[in-house]
Amino acid sequence: MKITILSLNCGSSSLKFNLFSVEVDNTVKPVISGVAEEIGNLERSTMKFAIDDKKEKMKSQLANHEDALTHMFNLFEEHGIKKSSIAAIGHRVVHGGSLYKKSVVIDAKVIHDITALSPIAPLHNPVNLIGILVAEKLLPGVPNIAVFDTAFHGDLEEPAFRYAIPDKWYNDYMVRRYGFHGTSHLYVSRRAAKILNVPYHQLNCITAHLGNGSSITKVNKGKSCDTSMGFTPLEGVIMGTRSGDIDPAIIGHVAHKIAEEEGIDIGKAYDQVMSMLNKSSGLKAIGGTNLMQDIRVKALEGDAFSENIVNIFSYRIAKYIGSYMASSDGCHAIVFTAGVGENEWYVRQKVLENLKGFHFQIDHEKNRVRGEEMIFAAGDYNGSSVKAMVIPTDEEIVIAYDTLYLGCLKQMIPDVYPFELQ
Repeated sequence: MKITILSLNCGSSSLKFNLFSVEVDNTVKPVISGVAEEIGNLERSTMKFAIDDKKEKMKSQLANHEDALTHMFNLFEEHGIKKSSIAAIGHRVVHGGSLYKKSVVIDAKVIHDITALSPIAPLHNPVNLIGILVAEKLLPGVPNIAVFDTAFHGDLEEPAFRYAIPDKWYNDYMVRRYGFHGTSHLYVSRRAAKILNVPYHQLNCITAHLGNGSSITKVNKGKSCDTSMGFTPLEGVIMGTRSGDIDPAIIGHVAHKIAEEEGIDIGKAYDQVMSMLNKSSGLKAIGGTNLMQDIRVKALEGDAFSENIVNIFSYRIAKYIGSYMASSDGCHAIVFTAGVGENEWYVRQKVLENLKGFHFQIDHEKNRVRGEEMIFAAGDYNGSSVKAMVIPTDEEIVIAYDTLYLGCLKQMIPDVYPFELQ
C-alpha cells in the first residue's frame, strides 16, 4: 500500500482537499483533488472531485465539516485509497502572526496560538482550526502540520512591517504588516530561480499573485522583504472585491454618512463600511464585476469604460512593482501568477507598459500562451536585464512537501524542494 499525504484547506462552508502519493524517491504525486461546498446547507451541499483527468460532482448532505471529511474518506475508498494510507495531514492556516516563520507540527501549543491569533484573522483561523480538530478526531495519531500563509513573510524587517501608529496598537493589539499568499510567493520565486538558473539565495525578484485576492512581494536574496497586503488582506492593490489601499479617513467619513442617512448606530454603520470594502469594492465596484476576463473581453471589443478599468487595475500593480524594483539591489525578474496573473495577457501587457523606465520588450505571441511557465518579456534595470515571467502557482505542492518532511519523514523542511530540481 502506497503512503499518501493529505492537504486540507478549510473554509467556513467549504473544504478543499488534495491527496498525494509518496513515491520511492520521496517526491509526491497528485492523486485526487476536490472540494466540498455549501457545508451546512443540506439542500445545496455538494462534493466535487477530479481523479485520472476525470471530473465529477455529486450532491452530498454535509451538515458540518466532519460530514465533509467522512464523505471525502468514503470517496477515497471507492477509488481504492484506504484511509489508513494517510501518513500525515497538512493544513493551510491563514495567520501565524509573528510567531511562525515556517510550517510546524501541530501540538497543543500551536492550537493555542492559532486560537489566540483568531481576533486578527476572524474569518480564517477559527475555521482553519475546525479542519485541524476534525482531522485529529477522524484520524487519531496521524501527524497534522500547519502551513501558514504568513510564514514566508516572517523575515520582514521593521521598515517594511511597522506602521506609524501608537506603540499600544503595535504592542498590545498586534497591529503590523504580516502579508499573505506566502505559500504562493515562495513557490513561484523558487521556480523562477530554477528557470533563470540563479541560486535561490541570490535571487532578487518581484512576485505578483493576481487573483480575486492579489498581493505583490519583493524577494531579495530568496527572502520576502516587503509585501503589499498588510495587517489584513485588505491592504494593497485593487482586487476582485477588496478595495486595496484607501485613505483611512474615508472609513469614518462614510460610516457617519450611512449612520445619518439610515438612522442607525455608528457601530453598525462601521460594520457596513468594512463589509463593503472587503466584499463590494475592488473590480466589482468600479467595473461592475469581479471577473477580469469579462472586463478584458469588453475592453478589447473597444468598450472605453472597460479599457479604463483595466488601466486603473494595471497602474496600481505597476506602482507597487516599480517601488519594489527601485528599492531592490537589482532585479532578475517580475513573476506573474494566480488566476489573473497566469491567464490575463492584456493585464500583464498593461502592467509592463506602465513600467516605462524599464523599456520592456514583449513577445506578444508568448504572452498569449496560457497555463505554462514562460519568459515573455525582457527589460533593463540599471544596465541589467530583467525578465517578465509567468509561473502557474502550486501552493498545494508546498503544503504536501512540508507535510511529508515534518510529519512523515520527521525531518526539517528542505533547503531545496524537489520541485526546484525538475
